[in-house]
Amino acid sequence: MLKLFEIPLQMPEGQRIHPSMGSLFHGALMERFPSELVEVLHQQNVRPYSQSVFFDRERGPLWRIGTLDDVMESALLFGMAEGGEMLHLQQKGYEIQMKEIDCVEETSFEELADTAFTAEQAPHGAELTCLTPTSFKRDGRYALFPESRLIVQSLLQRWNAFCPEIPLEEEDLASKLADHAPIVRYDLHTASFSLERQRITGFRGRFALHFGGTDSMKRILALLASFAPFAGIGIKTALGMGAVTSALQYRTSSIGE
Repeated sequence: MLKLFEIPLQMPEGQRIHPSMGSLFHGALMERFPSELVEVLHQQNVRPYSQSVFFDRERGPLWRIGTLDDVMESALLFGMAEGGEMLHLQQKGYEIQMKEIDCVEETSFEELADTAFTAEQAPHGAELTCLTPTSFKRDGRYALFPESRLIVQSLLQRWNAFCPEIPLEEEDLASKLADHAPIVRYDLHTASFSLERQRITGFRGRFALHFGGTDSMKRILALLASFAPFAGIGIKTALGMGAVTSALQYRTSSIGE
């Protein structure tokens, strides 16, 4: 199953949440997992989860965790139940109170594929909102602006890593899809993410993709867009970057064509 969890947080008086704290929360999360699982996770190039922290206008500070397989889901729920409601951030020198963990969305790879490929109408686009700083690595450098090929390539890599039963592996598929998924509207600003002694400059905000090409291409793009909130996009999604929401757009909506 694919699941998306949110945990409301109660910060100590005078303290505020920041997306860069995602790396600290990642460390605290690993402390709640069995050492054998942590060792396996550290050996994987593509992690079976995404996690991030940010401030939500309606709910306040949130910890958001997406799990891409049943092992991660079980480890997460067990670790949260056994570890108690107080999360100690050693680097900050204080504890954060966690409220009850809430599964806000769940589906499966098969359900996402069935919905995308059997829907009466293929969507003609999607709007993605970056909740935390987002970036990509291209030619050894960080990308300061979203690019269709980098977005598609990121999602295809994660999909194929954890859903071998429904592979999306046509030759040069990322480029073919990206050619028919231009960014047609955006409202973005630069945003930095601090990681140990490194500062990564990425972007936050919203952008819209228009889906063109064949009906099959539109449906694959819709599938990847629906998968994005669970997996995240871009680099360091396990450490707090690349958290997104996604909304498919249909012909009754305007997407800036």
